[in-house]
Amino acid sequence: MGSEQTAKKKRLLVVSNGHGEDDIACKVLGCLLDASPNQVTVDAWPMVGEGRAYGGLGIEVVGPKNTLPSAGFATLDWRLMSADLRNGWIKTHWKQYQFTRSIRSRYDFILGVGDIIPLLVSRVSNLPLIFIACAKSAYYESGDGYTYLEKRLMRRCCLAVFPRDRLTSERLRNSAVPNEYLGNPMMDGLAPGDGIGHIGANGTWIAMLPGSRPDAVENLFLLLAAAVRISEKHDCPASLGFVFAAHRSLPMRTIIEKITAAGEGQWSLMRPTRGDIPDNTALALTHESGSRVLILTDRFPDILHAASLAIGMAGTANEQAVGLGIPLVAVPSNGVQGRNYVRMKMKFFGESAVMAENDANNIAEAALSLLQDTTACHRMALAGRERMGQPGASKAIAGRVQDILSMRRVGSL
Repeated sequence: MGSEQTAKKKRLLVVSNGHGEDDIACKVLGCLLDASPNQVTVDAWPMVGEGRAYGGLGIEVVGPKNTLPSAGFATLDWRLMSADLRNGWIKTHWKQYQFTRSIRSRYDFILGVGDIIPLLVSRVSNLPLIFIACAKSAYYESGDGYTYLEKRLMRRCCLAVFPRDRLTSERLRNSAVPNEYLGNPMMDGLAPGDGIGHIGANGTWIAMLPGSRPDAVENLFLLLAAAVRISEKHDCPASLGFVFAAHRSLPMRTIIEKITAAGEGQWSLMRPTRGDIPDNTALALTHESGSRVLILTDRFPDILHAASLAIGMAGTANEQAVGLGIPLVAVPSNGVQGRNYVRMKMKFFGESAVMAENDANNIAEAALSLLQDTTACHRMALAGRERMGQPGASKAIAGRVQDILSMRRVGSL
């Protein structure tokens, strides 16, 4: 009976509590399903947001979602928490708690990606957890970055813990939390493609990261204003290029209309010559100073690999930039990832990034300072690579998950 039960296809529930966490889960799941499509059935519970990333893998999304205004960042700002409370915070979390109580008979294991929330889901449901601990790090603060409760839950609930960096792994082990460091899945999928054309090989290119959240358009225009300030103050603006990583959902028609309506004469459409403008270019502009702007979709890895500097108002994209050794100017967004969020992230970034206020002049000053300081940029590159680690974690973690599912008999903790 025991061997028969072990051989049965395992029922896995993926629990992720954030947009970045959804993406990490999908990277690992893609490797797992490629390696063992007949070993496991998978459902996903994206606890924050709609979980659209799972659709690309054909994974069914289950459970009540948190689509509150804060997008999971309520603890960083009382105004976000107030907005959540007005829009059903108690009702949303009560529904999620009830669903957690109901999943015990439906699944055999949980693959959790995030912070304390997947740990609590495991504890309440009494289902064993494989935990990708991507949300916290010893770089954020002294110690191992985790609270006493979180470490107790990891010891109690987890079959395996995969921290996001080597320093955190070592310190968790010193705190008697068994874990295995296999790298950071955020650094997977960033291999360059065929570059961004001839234009990307000339001059100094700055990656502009407006993010993919609802404030991305507003962020983009602030970064465009910063590009103007940088061009006006740079000794050789014709050598500068600003390449924007645009999510495919960005309303380019609206952006073009706004640029045209500004009527300042600062920007003009760039005409393609000799294949200078690459595929997936949504918009190409030249500034009156001679600097250039490209807005590209679906070319994020190529954008990062072409860049000498990044200016970011994003979440995961900012971390991936520093992980590739690109000095980062981190800027509070116009949405939920505001000043408190960036201040929190700066604890992790350390020397790999500098923070600028949400103002075009401040952004320009920070960027120009770094462009003139190669020593600082080298130091930032080393710090970023150390914090984010090497690619390959998704496949390695998927392999360990496959081993655990093969060897572990289903049942309670």
